[in-house]
Amino acid sequence: MTVELDTLDVEALPFDQYQRYRLVADLLAELRGDAPLRVLDVGGRTALLRAFLPGDQVELVDVEASAAQGLVLGTGAALPFQDGAFDAVCAFDTLEHVPPAGRAAFVAECARVSQSWVLLAGPYSHPRVDEAEERLVDFLEHKLRTEHRYLREHRDNGLPDRAATVGALEDAGVRVACFGHGELGRWLALMCIELFLDHDPMLRPIAPRFFRFYNRVLFESDRGEEVYRHVVVGAKGDARLPVGSRLDGPATPPAGSSEVLLELAAELMAFDRDRDALAPELGRLHGIIVDLEQDLSGHRATLADHATDLHEHRSTVAALRETQALAQAQAEQQKQVLERDLAEHSRALEDARRELQATLQDTRTRISEHEDVAATLQADLDGHRATVAELRGELERTQAVAREQARGLTEERDLARGDAARLEAELSRAREAQASVERGLSDAREEAQALSARLAQRERTLASLRADLRSRWGNLKRAFGRKPTFDE
Repeated sequence: MTVELDTLDVEALPFDQYQRYRLVADLLAELRGDAPLRVLDVGGRTALLRAFLPGDQVELVDVEASAAQGLVLGTGAALPFQDGAFDAVCAFDTLEHVPPAGRAAFVAECARVSQSWVLLAGPYSHPRVDEAEERLVDFLEHKLRTEHRYLREHRDNGLPDRAATVGALEDAGVRVACFGHGELGRWLALMCIELFLDHDPMLRPIAPRFFRFYNRVLFESDRGEEVYRHVVVGAKGDARLPVGSRLDGPATPPAGSSEVLLELAAELMAFDRDRDALAPELGRLHGIIVDLEQDLSGHRATLADHATDLHEHRSTVAALRETQALAQAQAEQQKQVLERDLAEHSRALEDARRELQATLQDTRTRISEHEDVAATLQADLDGHRATVAELRGELERTQAVAREQARGLTEERDLARGDAARLEAELSRAREAQASVERGLSDAREEAQALSARLAQRERTLASLRADLRSRWGNLKRAFGRKPTFDE
């Protein structure tokens, strides 16, 4: 058992626990100086001594583990500390749980690691103390139908011999004094009440009030010729022994305190009688309670399953919300990116439209210019053709005239031999004219060929421009989502 010392009400502790710790705390209060003490609690896994000595440094050692902070696992017969490591070494109701063969070593070890004091509190063997424990065991067995672990160990090991304990300390060079507490008859009665209250769940809430009554009212006067517990105090070196100044008060209980205990005992006896009379009904109610507890357990299990499902659903919803939020954030980012891309595409499209319009205008202008050039060339070609035709006609007429003249000359050769020179001169002129016409015709042919070549070049340029225009027109339509047709 471990306790939360920050919230512990020491006056609500069971009177038997309070008795042993308060007794040692009072003795140490008589011995201490101004400086805090370093104290070792052997068998102190509960750490209760810290609540009674809040200003001191209390170390713990025990053979059993607990959740107490700083607990060292070890046996009292071989303490894992150096000689004189502590100002005081204490043991509370511990020695009776040590097998007899190991008690001398236990006491010697406590003396070894102590620098000043050894305080061994607990019951020591005495016929009346042994008888009181036997009666308490009988009460547990016959009345409560139970067994007490620590009382059983008392029986198995036998209570330690106080004289032997004193002798072991003296053998270690320690001066010894003994202090008794807990009037034996009162201890037995109060232990029966304590165990009776603890045995019945209905009575357990009463126990703290009962303990506070003893711890506040009866502790100071709980002494007598026969007591249940003694503290064997040893002092080493120059350390002084206590005189028990805090234990010198009157041994008579305060007025009315005995009546309170008798009244409590009477009430408990009445409760016990009523409980026996109501045992069948209580048994039936207990069965109902068991059934209800089983139903409640089932409902709790169902509720736990539902709670688990709810937690899982909440986790799923939270995950979905996170996923949704992430998706929304990503969608918003994508939307912003797309909006920026759309704006850029719109600007690019507008630029493309303007560029296309400019290109179309430039193309139309260039086509118009080419058409004008082509028309001019065509007109020139037509003019040259007309000139050639005219020259051919003139040549044919000249040739016809020449033939006619030749025929006339042939016919009149004999008659116009005198005109031969003139005719020869005219023929020469005609030939020169014919040569000139032929040269003009050749030049016209060459110019016509050059014009044809230039026209072919202009037609190829026009075809290239038309192909470029079709390509740009197709790109524009694809940009607007339409597929260009061959006709377009």
